[in-house]
Amino acid sequence: MRCLLFVLSFVPVSTVLRENPCPRLKSRRRAGMKHESGFTLLELLLVIALLSVTAGIMVQGYEGVQDQGRYDATRFEMAELRKALLQFRRDSGTNDFPGQGIYDCTDAANDNPASANPDMDFPAEAGNTDAEKIAWCSSPANFWMLFAQPGPGFDWNPDTHRGWHGPYLQRKSGMISYLTAGNVWGIADPYQSPFILVDLDDDDKARIVSIGPDNTYDGEGASPCEPPAGSDDTVLCLLR
Repeated sequence: MRCLLFVLSFVPVSTVLRENPCPRLKSRRRAGMKHESGFTLLELLLVIALLSVTAGIMVQGYEGVQDQGRYDATRFEMAELRKALLQFRRDSGTNDFPGQGIYDCTDAANDNPASANPDMDFPAEAGNTDAEKIAWCSSPANFWMLFAQPGPGFDWNPDTHRGWHGPYLQRKSGMISYLTAGNVWGIADPYQSPFILVDLDDDDKARIVSIGPDNTYDGEGASPCEPPAGSDDTVLCLLR
């Protein structure tokens, strides 16, 4: 501004309009233009490296969140299964879980493991022979009694509040193949492996197990309610 006022005081206006009134401003602009340049190759490589490191950290963090989410969902579903199984047990008026006692898949009265219980209304998926029905009904991954009444002898009695009063679960994952029983009415965990029921005949050990991503049951750990060391199984005891 001072440069402009100085020039205006000695030079005609027409001359000022035609020429640069402040040579220093012009030189500064030129100097600034000379210093403008793009990124060097080294700078670009540094930026790419930083972006790669940041992306790697974000991916690892996302995978960690996914794993924790699956584990939390697994624990929640196991808790819901536990509620359903305990309600099934209370409604029966016995200490029987599915496949036990009055719900046994065999004709226990005749002590004949090759004869299917005539009171059981087996779905078509069970097969035709007694042996096929027993294998299907006894599968540790089969939750069919929580979805369908086992037979006419288990009708709900509103006076005694005893009998089958289901369905005890609203969701099943359809037909799941597990071991040699073929397709059963199973429930898949968040890892797409079937939940299984283990040691239902022992109140201290009766438990639900999510067999995890490897789709393999790893057995009992230091206690029945814990998986073995290094196992990807998740365990929930039913009565402890």
